[in-house]
Amino acid sequence: MPNHAVDEAGAVVEKFAPSGGRNLGYVSVGLLLVVAVGSAANGVVANHEVILACVAAGLIGWVALIRPVAVAHSQGLLLRNMARDTFIPWSKVERCAVHQTLQVATPEGMFHGLGVSRSARSLMKSDKTVSSMQMRGTGFLGFGGGGGVGSSTNPSRRANEEASGGSYTDYISSRILDLARRGKDVEAETVVAWDPLPVTAVVIAAVCVALVFL
Repeated sequence: MPNHAVDEAGAVVEKFAPSGGRNLGYVSVGLLLVVAVGSAANGVVANHEVILACVAAGLIGWVALIRPVAVAHSQGLLLRNMARDTFIPWSKVERCAVHQTLQVATPEGMFHGLGVSRSARSLMKSDKTVSSMQMRGTGFLGFGGGGGVGSSTNPSRRANEEASGGSYTDYISSRILDLARRGKDVEAETVVAWDPLPVTAVVIAAVCVALVFL
């Protein structure tokens, strides 16, 4: 079963670095694998419940923490989430910002990418900085508003840099918008598609959990 969102995306231009949650996923799945292998070495039958539980947790960890990622392709942005992928042509990207998720505004609506996020602490610092700038009378057009993103002197950009020290999430937003400006001539439609691999992984995890309680 093909994934039409991936098929439409084209060649990879840039794969944005994993967030802390994705790194946590790699560590968790690795530890579960070690436990599963160790349990199997001491007897598959005797330790089958532990093995099945590790397999189930590992598959869910892969789907929830490792799989989500945002990738820039030649034709547009691919938001790979837990089980469903969204391809957004560059010509459809209007605004984007990184909050608790990567939020991309298009004529069809707002799409969220789980692969890129900011911590609650970072968001709070950014909000405080923006509020301070507004109180001083500085004009502000946020990423989520109608003002879009301008040059590096845009107050919203300065606020983010002041709050996070010019964080990597700020770079992701500006990079996506830059690619969108360059790709305005790309004629394509937004595609949302389920990926069969994570769906299968969730089904297998559910079967493993059921077997544990048999």
